[in-house]
Amino acid sequence: MATRVNLTPAQKHSSSSGNNHHYALKQVIGKGAYGIVYRAVNRQTAKQVAIKVIEYDEEEELNEHMLEIDLLKNLKHENIVKYHGFIQKSHQLFILLEYCSQGSLRDLIKRGPVDENDCRAYIKQTLRGLRYLHDQGVIHRDIKAANLLLDDHNVVKLADFGVSTRVNTLAMTYAGSPNWMAPEVMMGQGATTVSDIWSLGSTVVEILTGNPPFHNLVNEAACYAIVHDVYLPPKSLSSICRKFIRACFQKNVFQRPTAQDLLNHQWMNEPHMPSLEKFREGEESSEDWRHDFIEVEVSPFKENDVADPQQNLNRLRQPGGHFNPYLIFNECDIYSIASCLIELCRRGELKNVEEMFSYDAQYRGGECKNMFNTLGGIPALLQNIGPAETVLGRFFITDVKELIKCGILPHCGLIKHVHLMLAIISTYGAIVDFETWSKWCRSLPNIEDTIIKGLEANDKLAHDTLLSLSTSPFFNTCENLILRLIALPLKTDYRLTYTIFKSLNSFLERKGTESIATDYTDTGSSAEDFQMLPLNSQFANVAIYSERQTLPEGFIDWLLKYTPTALDDQHVVKNFIELCFNAGHLDRVALGEIVEHGGFLQLTHKLLQEFSGESRTRYTKSMLSIALNLCVELAQEVNLSKLAVTVDVALGYLNIPEFITGGTEILMHCFLFAIHENCAITEDTMNVLIQYQEKTIRVPRVALLRTFYSEEPKFGNYITKFTRLCSLPPCRSLAFDIVSNPHFMKKTKALFDVYRSSLIIQIDFLKFLKLILTRYTEFAPRSVRKDIPTDVLMSTAIKQPIQLTGSQVLSDVIQFLSSNWRPDKLRPNQVGADSVLIKQLCHDIELLENTKPLATIRRLDKNGFAIPAPVSS
Repeated sequence: MATRVNLTPAQKHSSSSGNNHHYALKQVIGKGAYGIVYRAVNRQTAKQVAIKVIEYDEEEELNEHMLEIDLLKNLKHENIVKYHGFIQKSHQLFILLEYCSQGSLRDLIKRGPVDENDCRAYIKQTLRGLRYLHDQGVIHRDIKAANLLLDDHNVVKLADFGVSTRVNTLAMTYAGSPNWMAPEVMMGQGATTVSDIWSLGSTVVEILTGNPPFHNLVNEAACYAIVHDVYLPPKSLSSICRKFIRACFQKNVFQRPTAQDLLNHQWMNEPHMPSLEKFREGEESSEDWRHDFIEVEVSPFKENDVADPQQNLNRLRQPGGHFNPYLIFNECDIYSIASCLIELCRRGELKNVEEMFSYDAQYRGGECKNMFNTLGGIPALLQNIGPAETVLGRFFITDVKELIKCGILPHCGLIKHVHLMLAIISTYGAIVDFETWSKWCRSLPNIEDTIIKGLEANDKLAHDTLLSLSTSPFFNTCENLILRLIALPLKTDYRLTYTIFKSLNSFLERKGTESIATDYTDTGSSAEDFQMLPLNSQFANVAIYSERQTLPEGFIDWLLKYTPTALDDQHVVKNFIELCFNAGHLDRVALGEIVEHGGFLQLTHKLLQEFSGESRTRYTKSMLSIALNLCVELAQEVNLSKLAVTVDVALGYLNIPEFITGGTEILMHCFLFAIHENCAITEDTMNVLIQYQEKTIRVPRVALLRTFYSEEPKFGNYITKFTRLCSLPPCRSLAFDIVSNPHFMKKTKALFDVYRSSLIIQIDFLKFLKLILTRYTEFAPRSVRKDIPTDVLMSTAIKQPIQLTGSQVLSDVIQFLSSNWRPDKLRPNQVGADSVLIKQLCHDIELLENTKPLATIRRLDKNGFAIPAPVSS
């Protein structure tokens, strides 16, 4: 692979423009997940640069790293690290950047503490850089002290854009460093520009204290704390600084300030104060210095009891006694403290234990809890599971595996602490197989309360637990749980709506050993959309459903109340459609309620309109595939008020080749309903018109004609539905449209060739030909001239149905059929030459050419076909 060089003019040199090796790499100045950063010197100019060396194996990796270059080369700001170019070699990419001699702010705080004045100066420059980035539509996504560099003049430079992205692209990936990461990113909701503001708040804490928030927790615990807990800034910081940090840690992204808002914050504009000035006493001080000290209660009876470790432990042991955690931790060894706490746990006196663990977590990094675990304290806690719930839920939720090892499972049926219970359920599910876990959950008397309360508290583990259990055949779903689920408020919470819709679908779906597609959906439908049991090979295309799940009264009303729009979350829309199908399928009462509401039909119609526009996505197609199966059933329960929208849905499906069969059947049911209701049905040159209650529904004949000449993927199912449609009185002139089309003979021959190995489809197609040719001879004009437009012929045929004794098209069809099954013309795999039914149908079509019209009423067979008069010998 040739070396590729792209440098800014400042880095180019006339005598070395073709030389790739005019940089000398010096020492390593940084390491990251994507490469190593070196200090380098340009041999020609002696200028220093930083070179980020990235190793890559595939072209896709290279493209990802080039995104960083595309971002950097367009960014020009005092507080953004300068980009000088790149050099690409065999499997290495060298990115040339501005060299910042003072290192990063992370290096700075390692050398000693940074006071608020200096921190404020660094953060103000960082905010200016962020304001510029956000104005350019860029999210940094990894703001922390290690990525804030200092040049010779102590100017802050934002660096490391490896995980940055633009606002106009979905920043849904989990990128960044966990302790600096915003909760919305942690929960997978995507990053925004204010996600950088949260990271900035963590960076302020890092600079001032040496570590980011929750640094003493492992990754999972830190993530949980960021999402669920409130971080309290150290009281050693000024009140204005703490307000600034709390503003950065606003969990509501819509209320979190922007970079410009923070530049106007009081802390940013506080006048610079000499280091010793803040210690000056004065009445004007807004800080109460007394709160900077921990109160120590000294006994008046013993002058030196503060330094008596045993006395402090004795006070800790006394129920309801006064003790000072600060003194205990400073005067007593950890082993003695942990042993004392274990003793209290065995006695069930947990109030003091909770207070000690609280202090330990806040100020000691959990060292006492770790010793407590090492000495076997958890079994002591479990001896009094009721009172211990609070302690376990607050301090041991990240040690669930240890709780399980120590025997908490038999006590789980008594636990009321929702988050603790969900953590145990989730952890146990990761340890054992799915069947064992499901049966264990089923045995818990408090499982329903835990799930419902967890959903109310928006606990992710509650969502995961419900979704998992809903798919398990070993977990019985009672009507009471369904009633409690549908009682939860859903309208403003897409995540909860998705979880409940999805879980209810899993409850209602029948599980089988094999999934097969329905008559109307394309083969691209996923296995999870429809799960049915095959009956036998003879009826392989028939969907078989087992006994329905009983639904509580009012379920359909509840479901329709939350009918989404086509613009709502796609996952919610898809699961709503599935739930309507699972709840309404084969239930005429439920189908009638869905039709009467109308929301499902309107939603399907809107999805069809969007699919025919710019939204031809596979996901939308999958939703339409599921909706089609229910719409076919709804069409059988249609009423006059919903007839128009049902016809619109049918016509929408006719525009999509894979769904033509279902659309045809929906339209057929609409015509049957209109005939049954004695609606006035007429035709003009373009449409079939259904008139009722001063309303007119137009069904373009070209839409029906197009279905026959489309590439229908399931012709065997389609032709039976289309034959029934053509046999209805409203479609009496459709035969003329089909037969008059110049591609009629070509299409006929092609279909017999494609389906030459299917006897059933050939017979069904011959029945169709017999029907439309019979209609054609009944309604076509006597004289057929090629120079007369089709619409004129149709107009004449509709207004003056003159009998036709013969035509070239009919002769061509008869001639083709008479030779198609001749022994000398049989093609490979062709069947039907010995079929009596095929011979009879061909004979019936042949009689049409010689049949003279009778003035008497025509005789019809059981399928509605006209029976030709016998030919005179």
